[in-house]
Amino acid sequence: MIKLNTGKVDKFFLFLGIGIFSLFIIFTNNILAAEKQPILRVGIFLNQNEANISGDGTFKIYNLKSNNLISEEHNKIVNFLPHDKGIEITGKGVYSGPIKIIPVGNAKIIVIVNGQKYRYRGNIEIDIDKEHGKLNVINIIGIEEYLYGVLKKEISPRWPAEALKAQAVAARTFAIFNMNKYIDKGYNICASTNSQAYGGVNHEDPLTNKAVDETRGVIITYKGKPINAVYHSDSGGYTEDSENVWGSFLPYLRSVKSIFEEKVSPPHHTWTCSIKEKDLSKKLQKQGYNINSVISIEPVKKSETGRISELAFIVDNNKVINMKANDFRNLMGVDLIRSTLFNIKAVGKGLNVAKDIEDKEEIEGKEEKKESMKEILEKKKDWTIKELLELMKRNKEEKEEKKEEKKLTVEIMESNIPLTFIFSGSGNGHGVGMSQWGAYGMTLQGSRYQDILKYYYQGIDIIKKY
Repeated sequence: MIKLNTGKVDKFFLFLGIGIFSLFIIFTNNILAAEKQPILRVGIFLNQNEANISGDGTFKIYNLKSNNLISEEHNKIVNFLPHDKGIEITGKGVYSGPIKIIPVGNAKIIVIVNGQKYRYRGNIEIDIDKEHGKLNVINIIGIEEYLYGVLKKEISPRWPAEALKAQAVAARTFAIFNMNKYIDKGYNICASTNSQAYGGVNHEDPLTNKAVDETRGVIITYKGKPINAVYHSDSGGYTEDSENVWGSFLPYLRSVKSIFEEKVSPPHHTWTCSIKEKDLSKKLQKQGYNINSVISIEPVKKSETGRISELAFIVDNNKVINMKANDFRNLMGVDLIRSTLFNIKAVGKGLNVAKDIEDKEEIEGKEEKKESMKEILEKKKDWTIKELLELMKRNKEEKEEKKEEKKLTVEIMESNIPLTFIFSGSGNGHGVGMSQWGAYGMTLQGSRYQDILKYYYQGIDIIKKY
C-alpha cells in the first residue's frame, strides 16, 4: 500500500489554487483593460447666459464640490444661471459648483437652447467659464457613444458602409489625439468644427452607429502613436501638405492626388462667390486694420497643388496687408470661401481699377517688344552647341516665369458696378488628410475602409486600441 505525504499534497494544492487564482485575476484584468474606452468631456454649449436642463425620465442634480445631492427631478425643466458666488439654480439656491446632472436608468438628459431640445447620452456638467464668467455645458461621455453623435453630422448615413467606417476610425483617432486641446478650459474637445461636429442623440442614425460599433476601438497610428487624423469634405483634385495650411510638418499628412470625388459629384466640387470691396474693407477694419478701402488682392504664394497659401491686400496709400489664405477663409466665412484652391477676378469701376488695367497693358506692351526665338536665331548663323543650349535654357525659364505670373495675376475687368472681387474655386475644406467625398468615391471601386485610410494618411498603421 502506497503512503501519501499529506503535508506535501496540501502544499501542492495550495500553490496550485494560488496559481489558478492569479491567472484568473490577470485574465480578468486584461479583459477589463481591453474593454475600457476613453471618457471625453465635450463642451457642447459654451459661454451661455443661462442653461435649461430637463430629461426624458428621472435625473439627479449634484453639487460636485460637496458631492451632495441637490434634488431629484422627473421630466422637469431646471434653470441654471451664472452667479457671483458660483451657479444659481432657480428656486433652489446658489452653489459653488460645478453642478453635475446624472440620468437614472436609461433616461437621457435634455439641454434646451433657444427653444430647441438636444438629447445626450452620458452625464452633463455645468461650470463657470473662468474667462467670461458665463456657463459652460459639458457632456461627459464614453468616446464610442460620442462618435454616435459625430458621424451623421459629418457625412450622410446613406453613404457606403466602408466610407462610414473610414469616417468612424478617423473621427475616433482625431478625438484621442486632441483630448488635451481645451483641457485648461475644463473640457477635452468642443462640439463645433473647431474640433469635430457633434450633435448628441438628435444626430444619431442606426447606420452610422453600426459603423462605430463595427470599428470599436480601432485607431490610426504612426510609429506607435495616434495621429492627428484631420479630414475635410472635398479635396478639389489634390489633398494638401500639412505645413502649407497650418505651418507644421507631419509626415503622415502628405499631398496625394484625389480624383475619386469626380465619381460622386460633390455639391461644392466647383464654386463661385463674390465679395464687394466695401464689405471686405469692413471685415478688415473689424480685425483692427486702419484702412479706408481695398484697391486689389494679389496671391503671394501658391503650393504645388495650386492652393493659395498667402494673399496680399493692396489698400489705400499703397499699403500692403499680407494674410494667410486660411485666415482669409475664416475671416470671410468658410461657407463662402470654401477652399484656398481659387482664382480671383476683380470687376468694377474706379480710378484704381483703371490704373491697374493701364499697368497691365504697359507690362504686356513691354513683353511684346521682346525678341522672339526666331528673331534671335536669325541674327547669327554660327551658333555653338553651348550657346544654343544656353539659349534654350533661357527660353524655358522665361516661359516658366510667364506661366507663374499668369497663375498669380488677378484678372481685372472694368464695368459700371462697384469694385467687386469674384472668387472661382475647387474643393471644400482645408484640404489636409482624408477627403470625405473622395472616400465615398473610393468605395465605388471596391476599396475597404483600411485602403481608404492608408491612401489619405501616409505610412500609418491601423490597430485595435481597446
